[in-house]
Amino acid sequence: MKLILKLIVILSLVKPVLAETKGSMGLNGTGVTTWGAKANNRLQTVQSSYPRQDADYQKAFEFTKMDSAGKDLPASAANWSCVRDNITGLIWEGKTRDNGLHDTLHTYTWYNSDDETNGGRDGMSGEPDDAICNGVAGGCDTEKFVKAVNSAGWCGFKDWRMPSIEELGSIVDYGRSMPAIDPVFFPNMPQPAGFWTATSFAPEPSFAWIVVFDEGGITHCVKSWAYHIRLVRGGK
Repeated sequence: MKLILKLIVILSLVKPVLAETKGSMGLNGTGVTTWGAKANNRLQTVQSSYPRQDADYQKAFEFTKMDSAGKDLPASAANWSCVRDNITGLIWEGKTRDNGLHDTLHTYTWYNSDDETNGGRDGMSGEPDDAICNGVAGGCDTEKFVKAVNSAGWCGFKDWRMPSIEELGSIVDYGRSMPAIDPVFFPNMPQPAGFWTATSFAPEPSFAWIVVFDEGGITHCVKSWAYHIRLVRGGK
């Protein structure tokens, strides 16, 4: 419950700087199946003194696997390239472990040359020492990775982008840990699993927000540091 409260507080703080998010999207569940009270966050029964908790509703996630052409696949499919969130309508990049363009172990610095959406600091471009990637021309940063994925037309689309903190946080499953995400649809997660968002940290724009999928925590880090990426499309 403390993690959920932290997420709510953070999102309320960063909402004014989400210039890249327009319109609205459906609201996912959180995966929380236990209740919280004054001194305990993992109770197994409904707490009438603390009503309207996430566990009272237990809204399920609903995902669909997609092939490299963007066609739907059954949930039992062993190979897929992207994942559609049927609640929010967002489509997520699938990650691999093949040292290719979409390898989940690759890391990138945060870079956005667009002054309208970078929060006031563009970040770090080029070839940072601690970033590792493959198939990205010119260096391992977020902007170049987005360009490479769009050039490839991944899953039949060329409008991939970095997710906002709200969007990436929407696929965190707080009913799980290590990783805090559905492994059936989002396998191959690294550990530690810090993933960049497109959202700069408003009080200090040389930082940007990341979602850490080990336990679902959210924090801000210097844009010159190297973290993982999962791109998204749709939702605008």
